[in-house]
Amino acid sequence: MLKFLMFLTLLACSSFFVTDAFSLEVEVLKESDRVIETLGWLKPGNIAFQEQIQLIIDQVKSKNKISIMIASTDNEDIRLPSELESKIFDPKIISIIYTNQFNCAQGTAEYACVIVGIDRAGLGDNISTIKENARIIADQVLDDGFLGVSPDFYSVFISTGVSSVSPDAGYGFDDKGIAKVTYTVKKHETFKLLNAFSPVLVNLDIINAGGFFNTVEKLSNHYFADFTLTYMPREQETLRVLSVSLLCSNKSSHFQTPDCLSQNIDEQIGNGNISPLEFLQLENISRSEIFSKEFLPLNSVIQVIIYSGPDLQVNAVNSHIIKKLDNLGDVQKAGWFFTSKSGQMIDGRYIFGTESSVSKDSLSFSIGSYTGDDTEIKENEGGGCLIATSAFGTELSPQVQFLREIRDNTVLQTESGSAFMAGFNQFYYSFSPTIADYERENLVFKESVKLVLTPLLISLTLLQYAEIDSESEMLGYGIGIILLNIGIYFVAPAALVIIIKKRINLKN
Repeated sequence: MLKFLMFLTLLACSSFFVTDAFSLEVEVLKESDRVIETLGWLKPGNIAFQEQIQLIIDQVKSKNKISIMIASTDNEDIRLPSELESKIFDPKIISIIYTNQFNCAQGTAEYACVIVGIDRAGLGDNISTIKENARIIADQVLDDGFLGVSPDFYSVFISTGVSSVSPDAGYGFDDKGIAKVTYTVKKHETFKLLNAFSPVLVNLDIINAGGFFNTVEKLSNHYFADFTLTYMPREQETLRVLSVSLLCSNKSSHFQTPDCLSQNIDEQIGNGNISPLEFLQLENISRSEIFSKEFLPLNSVIQVIIYSGPDLQVNAVNSHIIKKLDNLGDVQKAGWFFTSKSGQMIDGRYIFGTESSVSKDSLSFSIGSYTGDDTEIKENEGGGCLIATSAFGTELSPQVQFLREIRDNTVLQTESGSAFMAGFNQFYYSFSPTIADYERENLVFKESVKLVLTPLLISLTLLQYAEIDSESEMLGYGIGIILLNIGIYFVAPAALVIIIKKRINLKN
């Protein structure tokens, strides 16, 4: 039957070993084809390839992290290194990781690492025996090298999973632990590793299909970005995850990463508006073209996790809220699904549904101090003000917020207003992305747009003082505002041109 939770299962695995995130646990009903057809739902396809963007904002530890991952269980998507292709993996092997992450070999920052994770259950009754047996298993995996290099043994570390006390002290130790056998190799910059390994390991169709992979390439050019390649063998398949991450600290220290995200994040937290694509300097993001021919709602996910000292809550989203994940009907439409929408941790995932892309504004959501009430999250659907956002620099600007408030709190509160916005959006979004792009490229044009928008903003302030309680009043005020702007933008300039021509003719 339908494997609806395949991607969430992958996230649960890859998050634990790669990005230290939280898995999503839901029960999903398995509908028959007849039920799907009767209810008018789209039937999902079955592609192993997945892509994910994850943003972790940790105000408690003053660290922020962006990770972009592509993952698959299909060897045609992300291949095993040639040295591992013919190996039969010991069932105790949990993961094989290659990474240039800072300090991956604890105590030195000079090397990249190959880390073999091994289930320590049954490896022995004392630390030395466990370490010895763990290394024997790991050596067998790497005896032919890895990715064309011969790693040098560095150390074995035993993680208990039940205690923060050092295992060498003999405390908090049981069969739940993992033995991490670390080897060192020469360290290279992330963009070099991505450029070297992608053509060899990643299917060319995935590379050419764009999507989140384009963003992986962009992030890899950051000097402090990390590259991680993970293989997790299972009985019948191996999960493969390629990821690029950027970890930034708000506190200056010789051993900590730079303050590369904190200013932007602090500004967003302070304003109560979270814009995930702002950190990647993107106006919109598209899914991989691999997914364009089938309904694959969970194959692309954008996740945001916020850890906070004071309790927070999600107030509104600029798209749609998915309140539950019980059946296919819940993911037919793109939107945010929050596993935790209030408290000291906010955890949300944007699911694309049938959409192929999402804009920066549509992906944004607002947060605020926790009020103690389990209030519904408000949906500010209808798209973003692309031209105004580009003109004034950010969707957080007072001018853009004003336009959004007029749209959501006044126009969309009536049927006639909603009908007008539906038609207007279809017209507006046919040309606004092109104008917005040109604004970002041409400063003079951007300033000109600001001047052009000023009369519109002034005229719309009239709606703030109008009491609109009926459809007829909405139509009346709406037509009045439209006529006023026609006068400002067309009649007045035309009249001015006529007057000037008359004066010129009189002089001649």
